Amino acid sequence: MKKENLKRIIQDLESLLTELKSEVYSDPASFVHPWYEQTSVNAPKSIHSDDDDGYAD
Repeated sequence: MKKENLKRIIQDLESLLTELKSEVYSDPASFVHPWYEQTSVNAPKSIHSDDDDGYAD
């Protein structure tokens, strides 16, 4: 294969990969696991806690 053809194929593949990444990463639901919201630092705390150390929150 000619070197110029290979370079063009690589450029086309890189362009397609960039487009694919933008499609996937533009929608957080496609790459953020549902349990992340429940384990996130910003998730609301439960009313009932297993904290029994005797100190207030």
